[in-house]
Amino acid sequence: YTTLFRSYRLVFVGDDLTDEAGFSVVNQLQGMSVKVGAGETQAHWRLADAAAVRTWLQHLAYDAQTERRDDHESFSRSL
Repeated sequence: YTTLFRSYRLVFVGDDLTDEAGFSVVNQLQGMSVKVGAGETQAHWRLADAAAVRTWLQHLAYDAQTERRDDHESFSRSL
């Protein structure tokens, strides 16, 4: 894991008791654990429902795309 995904961050999203083991592993690997809905959890973050998950993922994707474009433009200007 550590060499193959060094530049990536794990994300685990779940909504029930069976997902708690996944939250635990992702937390140990310094990833992002997200509980969907109510209830006690080991997850570091919480979202209200599936619609909130979709919105959050759209924001993550947009931010990643913007960051890549900014990096490319910065590199191009430096040539």
